[in-house]
Amino acid sequence: MEENKKISIFDKISLCFRKKWLTNRTITFFVSFLLITAFIILNLWVKTLNLPDIDVTENKIYTLSDASKEAVSKVTEDIKIYAYGFGEDSSLINFLKQYNKANEKITYEILTEETNPEKIKENELSEGYTVLILESGDSRKVIDAQNEFYTYDYTTYQQIDTTEQTITNSILSLNVENKPKIYFMQGHKEFTSEEIASLKVFLTNEAYESKEVNLINEGKVPEDCDALVILSPESDLLDIEVPMIEEYINKGGNIIFTQDMLSGEVAFTNLQKILDLYGVSVQNGYIVEADSNYAVYNYPYIIMPNVSQDSDITSEIYTDSRNKLILVYASRLNTKSDTELENLKVSKQELLFSSDNAYFIKDISSNIEEALKNAEVGKSVISYMMTKNVSAEEDNKIDSKLLICATGSFISDYPINIDGQKPLSYLASNRDFILNGIADLTKREGTLKIRKDMSNSTYIPTVVEHYVVLSIIILFPILIIFIGIMIWKIRKKRK
Repeated sequence: MEENKKISIFDKISLCFRKKWLTNRTITFFVSFLLITAFIILNLWVKTLNLPDIDVTENKIYTLSDASKEAVSKVTEDIKIYAYGFGEDSSLINFLKQYNKANEKITYEILTEETNPEKIKENELSEGYTVLILESGDSRKVIDAQNEFYTYDYTTYQQIDTTEQTITNSILSLNVENKPKIYFMQGHKEFTSEEIASLKVFLTNEAYESKEVNLINEGKVPEDCDALVILSPESDLLDIEVPMIEEYINKGGNIIFTQDMLSGEVAFTNLQKILDLYGVSVQNGYIVEADSNYAVYNYPYIIMPNVSQDSDITSEIYTDSRNKLILVYASRLNTKSDTELENLKVSKQELLFSSDNAYFIKDISSNIEEALKNAEVGKSVISYMMTKNVSAEEDNKIDSKLLICATGSFISDYPINIDGQKPLSYLASNRDFILNGIADLTKREGTLKIRKDMSNSTYIPTVVEHYVVLSIIILFPILIIFIGIMIWKIRKKRK
């Protein structure tokens, strides 16, 4: 009797399991069937709970960032997102579910021929397309997922996922009541709309309206202009245009000006009158980097400049040393003395500059070997933010800002052959620089924080996640094998 008392309940169950169940093939089959059925039912039930996926990537590339959640939580209008070319289990749909969770006014629908053939026909969609269509009232936006959700970092050779930044800023663009107006000046052989098509798409995605303006036809800089953009003109301003731009500046208007290297001598007398208001000028020529850390491959005229850590425009680029700008044939800027700038009520801030070992070539007609003999060695500033006080009264401060850059091709769609042909505007942080600059001029600081570097997607789980994964991929298979061996041994002994 005392021996029976020493046998625990667990031992009795174990004994019963081994002697009565596992030794009987029918019962063994039945138990296995029950376990498999229970496993399937459990999985189906868990699936109906719509539990969030565990994102174990280092930068949480499949998880909506806090910046995006905060931004979209303020959306007050209903937004419907139609997704075409995506399955229910895709990471894109998972993102849309997170947007809906952050704000119930943001809903989504997967477009198929069965669910909404009218919408597919309306947008002329066909097999092979991956498209998002955002609609809110009369506002509408179409995103081509194949081209607008990815970019490429040519310094780390990694594809970068920009899905979240594109969707978030597109959602915000539909809810901005008064979108900042960006006017691109035309009439002096500036970049055409085709040459900056990507830049205009980027602006649309970040809640801006971009238009073109010819001052001769308009008669003035438009009253609703938040930033006047002059991209690398090849001819001078007309005399009649100078007072129009001066009037705009004196009202606190902001300007973005770029100038690429010119192969011939062009007199920019009138244009320089505008730049003289800020005490700055562009020197024709190009920078050659002697320091390989600031040059791309073996092309010393394709440079990765230093960026300022003190400006909102470049601070995030500075912290991500892997993703610098890539500039081709960049010229340099000269400014007046500090005393002269003070008299002009102008302050300056360096944004982009070369290394101290760089050469500046002024003789552009000679080959690079010959030109280097007469080149100037030292630091060259490529971009400044010039801030001019235009206040008529001391207690009512009004500033006019000039973001000037001695190269403009970096924001164009000019193709460059670096590991395959890509537009310059898609390289590294080129787009971020110009978008951050426009955000600064138009006081749109919020958009600076929404964009997110998602280039690194390595597996970095937490301790708990680590042990969960190890249990699934190691312990469970070992347990199944162990049970199988036990069953085999018990049956062998019975025989």
